[in-house]
Amino acid sequence: MTLCLGGAEFWEHLERDIRAARDYVYVQTLSFEGDAAGLGLAGALLACAAPRKRIVVDAVTKYLINDRFIGLPAARRDAVLQREVAATGEMCDRLDRGGVPVRFSWPVGRRFHRLVVRNHKKLIAIDDRIAYLGGINFSDHNFAWHDFMIRIESPGIAAFLREDFEHTWRGDDRASAAEIDGDEIMVGEGRGNSGLRDAVSRALDRATDRIVVQCPYVSEPFWSALGRAHRRGVHVTVMMPEEHNRAVMKWGTLDASRREGFEVLMLPGPMTHAKVMRIDDVLVLGSANFDYVSFRVQPEVVLITSAPGLVREIGERILEPDLARCREPTKERRQRWRERLGGIAMRALEPPSSWVRERRSGPIPLATWRDGLAKPGPG
Repeated sequence: MTLCLGGAEFWEHLERDIRAARDYVYVQTLSFEGDAAGLGLAGALLACAAPRKRIVVDAVTKYLINDRFIGLPAARRDAVLQREVAATGEMCDRLDRGGVPVRFSWPVGRRFHRLVVRNHKKLIAIDDRIAYLGGINFSDHNFAWHDFMIRIESPGIAAFLREDFEHTWRGDDRASAAEIDGDEIMVGEGRGNSGLRDAVSRALDRATDRIVVQCPYVSEPFWSALGRAHRRGVHVTVMMPEEHNRAVMKWGTLDASRREGFEVLMLPGPMTHAKVMRIDDVLVLGSANFDYVSFRVQPEVVLITSAPGLVREIGERILEPDLARCREPTKERRQRWRERLGGIAMRALEPPSSWVRERRSGPIPLATWRDGLAKPGPG
């Protein structure tokens, strides 16, 4: 396993692997935008000699580009943003014409509340040989964030993710889990995700010395689990971005830390989108944030591993340097009120998040970029 820290390092490895692919390249991502990151992937796949190449993108990309809703009046007047929207559609058309079908999972239709819960998986499988998982999407702003992917040379894990991709391609998201080469890999289907939640909770409950979490979005059921670990003597630290794109999550977690006793530190600099938990000498990582949305209502993929090389590399390149540059949260009176309001808001939003989860029991057909109609991809 190899850590790919940041978009540039991730792309350097992935571009080489796509060039060498001979059988298939399957990519699933939340965002796929017509900027340098997205166009780079498109060009590499069109040039790739593998006969089977497919991309699944969550349907949120049809509504949200560069973290902005493209249909709002201000966005419609933004010529730069609208050029990127047009470039995204043209990129998808070019890929389809070139034999690389792009399909959009979990189409929204007229029920816009479904935008709250999305198919959040980010994974790549190549030739039953190489796999990638982590938090980076194919958009320039995601490539610029503090984030990572893990490159895995494992026929077993690559085949596991290929099978999951094929289920998603048919609109048939399924929960699955396997132990491969001593690692535990799991997929939640977005209708409860009890397997994911139970596996991570067990890992937390086994902690004896140290838990370090880096994730922008943390909530229950993990606030309570981190509090339980703290009360039995485990040193628990949560690192969150100081400049947060969802401030209510930051304030809510700071409020929870006062109740539960665990430590929260603020990371200065660019937005951190990394999602990793080190529990003693075990890593939990993947596409999932450590919150109730990821662990109850969104399809996610999570890896639990104690691979010594990866544990050491993530410690040396991410966790230890970031702990060294973290700052204590400020304690001004105005912030204390923000924390209280954030805690109230996060607790109030938890029950409704389960009400809007995907409830269709049968396959969910995939959509294309242009027509917006549910349309299954070829088998």
